Amino acid sequence: MSIRFDDQVAIVTGAGGGIGKEHALELARRGAKVVVNDLGGSVDGSGTSDAAEAVVQQIKDAGGEAIANGASVTDLSAIQDMVKEVMDKWGRIDILVNNAGIRHINNILDHTKQQWDDMISVNLTGPYLCCKSVIPHMIKNGKGKIINFGSIASFMGRPDSVAYVAAKSDILGLTRALAVDLTGKNINVNTICPGLISTPFNQKFAEDPTHGKAWGKETIVGRWGLPSDISGAAVFLSSDDADFINGSEIKIDGGWLAAKTRKGEISN
Repeated sequence: MSIRFDDQVAIVTGAGGGIGKEHALELARRGAKVVVNDLGGSVDGSGTSDAAEAVVQQIKDAGGEAIANGASVTDLSAIQDMVKEVMDKWGRIDILVNNAGIRHINNILDHTKQQWDDMISVNLTGPYLCCKSVIPHMIKNGKGKIINFGSIASFMGRPDSVAYVAAKSDILGLTRALAVDLTGKNINVNTICPGLISTPFNQKFAEDPTHGKAWGKETIVGRWGLPSDISGAAVFLSSDDADFINGSEIKIDGGWLAAKTRKGEISN
């Protein structure tokens, strides 16, 4: 039976494009009412982005229900306002997908404190603040599903990415600690860890004439991933079928972390 989310409400952060957009669209296709969160054009995140509005329109054109929201995940007050808006409109929150993220790539000696603060704030503090704001409503509702986003960088050092690796590694700890704190509340907290996914986030690497195709071939699957390769896991972890999965992580990286080979070692 196809997984459905009729009458359920989902918040997806960073849903204006890439992986977040695909999650929002897929949850909506399966009946969920979706909050498409994406940072607005102003410095404080007020208003909503054109990208978020476009995703909402796409959902509505397909017969679904959605609203756009421009709250910054680093702003507790803005997040609480978003949650209030959702509760006033739909009266419940069943699914939270903490997808919003940023990345600066430069060597530790050139890494500024501001870059460090920004990446920790968005990639780690943001999910914490969203969880803190949503969990009380999930408890009242009697059930909830939270999906945080890690990375292959959650498991290994990556070059010129000290703050990103630190934040994504800590997402695993946040997920596990939240799952323990919510024991008996019927709320599942898990992490999805993508690898090489062809999105605007990685566009310059995927399209690089020298390394783009070669990087894809380093995976066991032999290609770059697509947002649609991630959305199936998000749907599953949001569903009742995943009720016994808690405090865990799913790697979706084409097998990149599972095995390393040298050129010429594989016959095919």
